[in-house]
Amino acid sequence: MKQLVILVGCLGFSLSTLADEITKITGFAPTYVGQQIDIFQVVDYLSMKQERIASTTVQEDSTFTCSFYLNETRKLVLSSNNNSGFIYAQPGASYDVYMPDRNPYDPFRPLGNKIEVTLYSLDSTDINYKILTFDRWTDEVLATYYTKNNAESVYFCQRIDKFKTDVEAYYKGDTTDLFFRTHIRFTMGRIDNMTFLGNRNKYEKYDFYLRTSPVYYQNDTYMDYVKLYYEKLLSNIDPAINNKFYLSLLKSSPSLIMQSLGAEYTLKNNVRLRELVMIKVLSEAFYEKDFPQTNIITVLDSVSNHGLFKENRIIAANIMTRLMELTPGSKAPDFTVTGSGNVYDLKKYAGKHLYVFFVSPSNVECQKQMELLVPIYQRYQKEIQFLMVIKEDTKTDQQTVDNFRKNLPCESVVVAPENAIFAKYQVINIPYYVVIDPIGYVVAAPAMGPTPNGQYETIDKLFFYIKKAIEEGTGDGR
Repeated sequence: MKQLVILVGCLGFSLSTLADEITKITGFAPTYVGQQIDIFQVVDYLSMKQERIASTTVQEDSTFTCSFYLNETRKLVLSSNNNSGFIYAQPGASYDVYMPDRNPYDPFRPLGNKIEVTLYSLDSTDINYKILTFDRWTDEVLATYYTKNNAESVYFCQRIDKFKTDVEAYYKGDTTDLFFRTHIRFTMGRIDNMTFLGNRNKYEKYDFYLRTSPVYYQNDTYMDYVKLYYEKLLSNIDPAINNKFYLSLLKSSPSLIMQSLGAEYTLKNNVRLRELVMIKVLSEAFYEKDFPQTNIITVLDSVSNHGLFKENRIIAANIMTRLMELTPGSKAPDFTVTGSGNVYDLKKYAGKHLYVFFVSPSNVECQKQMELLVPIYQRYQKEIQFLMVIKEDTKTDQQTVDNFRKNLPCESVVVAPENAIFAKYQVINIPYYVVIDPIGYVVAAPAMGPTPNGQYETIDKLFFYIKKAIEEGTGDGR
């Protein structure tokens, strides 16, 4: 099979030294009037941690605008009212977007509904225009030629060869956009992961796609390829390497683990990639019963402070936070919030299950769900403690809050958006629910709410079993 030669330039591994430039987004969002729109960037694509870089409010005429600094091309997430969509953004560029409401036929999802953000007046040199055009071309080729019947045929192999040659020729002159060239390269890598006659084996893929490529932390296509290529690595490598990895982990030694993984051909040459993959492998092993979780946390903590590369140190810290916080069975993050002269913290609710939920009175979905929560609260208020954390916004005046609280007489507190509780409990979309057991350990995060999930279950099911265990004297419901 012919090889597609699209070179990724030998730039540094991090583009953070580039000067920040002001990027601007203006938009039209008629179903979000008065709502806050937040702009997030993905900190890293292993933990998928997001950080908010800008916020704005949709005006009465349905328009919004915001500006922020960027120092490299990034994928950005626009989020509001539990809906989120994405665009790509370049430093110094301006974008005109339309942000729709979620499809009315899609069920409400506690973690957020995906929407498709529309971009207007894109220049042909813009990264969104390039990616959309190239992805559409790719999808059309695969839709036309890839079927169950011809996947193993010489014909399909020839069509893919021709497609790669055509792409190489068409984009030959585009030599300056590293982000886009990386997207093309690893989209082709995704095609090579498909099963068809003549596709590359594992080591050929490594040699062609990863061996000499920079680690491009902020390119989602590259990171998706890396995550897929090294998925469940420990079960696919030589048993001797696996055993050495395990013994190194028992010693809580990052350097010994790095040495053990260095014996794997696909991790031998690129130390930066090896350290990144080590973090990924540790995060996967954390949930395997044969691996000591305490040792994994110790190693990740060491890498977060003394790792070889700055970007990997950040990822290790984020992964460690993901593993330790809000994982069922882990200790719930402590918090302290105050309101109306009262102090609410985790110690206050010791001894009973706590159902803490984050809401906003101006959020339509919150209004609906709080009405549905009333009968659940009435059934289980003796066994379950309820704490409603109301996120303050521009529409959260006292009258609005009072009306919101009226039908659900549980404990509640109004909290400013910058309060640490939202970060500790990883609240990105609301409503958001968490269940904590009587001694302060996470039972579910995110927990179910009062609306049914795909199996027609609500939080009522969990509360029923907790109440039953308490009544039957089989324990405190844990």
